[in-house]
Amino acid sequence: MKNLRPETLGIVQRVEALSGCPVEFQPDSSLSIQATLQKARHGAAAHVLRYRPGSGPLDYWVAYQCGFALRFFALPPDQRFDFVDTGDGTEQAATLLTSGQALPAADLERVPMFAHQIEQWALMTLLSYPVGMRVDQWLHDEFPALRDLQREGMDFIQQENLRLLSMAMGRLTVPVPLLGMPAAYALLADQLLGTGIYAIAYRAAGVLGMGEVLRDAGAAVPTGPEHDRALIDAWAQALGVSSWYAWRPYKILS
Repeated sequence: MKNLRPETLGIVQRVEALSGCPVEFQPDSSLSIQATLQKARHGAAAHVLRYRPGSGPLDYWVAYQCGFALRFFALPPDQRFDFVDTGDGTEQAATLLTSGQALPAADLERVPMFAHQIEQWALMTLLSYPVGMRVDQWLHDEFPALRDLQREGMDFIQQENLRLLSMAMGRLTVPVPLLGMPAAYALLADQLLGTGIYAIAYRAAGVLGMGEVLRDAGAAVPTGPEHDRALIDAWAQALGVSSWYAWRPYKILS
């Protein structure tokens, strides 16, 4: 990736040195997110960083994904774990969707599908946001030359997250407690970018309080990568979703 900034290339090289595997880049217009990094395992010779071409500040997406990898590979092998779905979340999400309101028959029929969508989104967000906030803090503190692209990227994410406030299937909407996750990220964006704009919508929607709870729960966990599982667990406990996932030892060939 010759068009990346020197600072970004340096971050990529740190991942390669720490993990012992090269990073390959693959454009992928089918991605629903801006970029994702698949670790080298199952006999693969390289990590694969897929990205959506033309999706904005590529340096930021690459640096952000590599930040996760650096935290992961900084751990000794016996402290590396996979985050796995237990299958318990869909039923609990359905309870969250239906409690406290009388729904028409058409919406009750939609509950299983929407509950599964909510569970999958919540697990992906729980895995990425608590640690991602630490990655963003690290990028802001250690790479001031990338702050213009970080500002652009974080603004894009915040605008995308606002859609969650109006996401609905009939009268079914994203449960309020789970909206605390994007609210917490909005608080960090305001802090890092020196604005007060991103949290406004969450305050108006009545979910900023849970964002503050998650922010404070994260602040109580030490910042080293060896504490990332505890950080995710702290958010999960605050959200009441601890049974939705489990930790399984990471195995390169599994």
